[in-house]
Amino acid sequence: MKKVLAQLLLLIAWELIARSGIAGLTVPTPVSIAEIYLQPRFAALLYRSAMATAGSALLGLAIGILLGTATALVSHVSAALRPGLDRLAVTVNAIPAIAIAPIFVLLVSRDFTPTLLAAIAVFFLIYVAVSSGLHTPSSRLLDMLTTFGAGKWQRLRYVELPSALPSFLGGLKISVTAAMIGAVVGEWFGAPTGLGIVILNTMQNFQIPLMWAAVLLVAAISLSGYGLVHLAEKRVS
Repeated sequence: MKKVLAQLLLLIAWELIARSGIAGLTVPTPVSIAEIYLQPRFAALLYRSAMATAGSALLGLAIGILLGTATALVSHVSAALRPGLDRLAVTVNAIPAIAIAPIFVLLVSRDFTPTLLAAIAVFFLIYVAVSSGLHTPSSRLLDMLTTFGAGKWQRLRYVELPSALPSFLGGLKISVTAAMIGAVVGEWFGAPTGLGIVILNTMQNFQIPLMWAAVLLVAAISLSGYGLVHLAEKRVS
């Protein structure tokens, strides 16, 4: 109840500040933003764009999870490859999305660039989360299993992988929002549709309420994904 009341007070304060003009023309009122969602032509545009962005983010999320998890597992079982894979993950994460997006446009296509940028952002987060999670079990427990005859793969299957699940879900929560950001940025490089295109075009044409409506929709999708993973994390823990 307190959270709902706090949010309501925040919306009222936002409405009053926007109506007073203190924040300038770039901050519309919540009412004017809500009216955007109620107009059929804008609602249809935002729906199509949201589906495109969410689709790119979801596919990028899946690719990033697979690559990040696989790389973390290889790094865990092969001590010789671990330093190189660590440096590779750090290097990939250090490249700004704005810098690498034009390369993706040339290598693949404008349509697939948002997915790749989302995947790169997710890859590093999942790699770090799974790598740290695999090292969660104590050395005493692993030594005891070895004494009982458990091999490397048995320790990985029955102890290390289950122990890494909470860390994986923690990384996944952050990855959901990172995937959305990557998809939106990727759409700025010529994607045919998406919320990133709506944000860019409305900013250039000074359609402020529509721009805010698109930005809030991005936030809503990200928070929904975060919430779903959080629920799964609570079930596991």
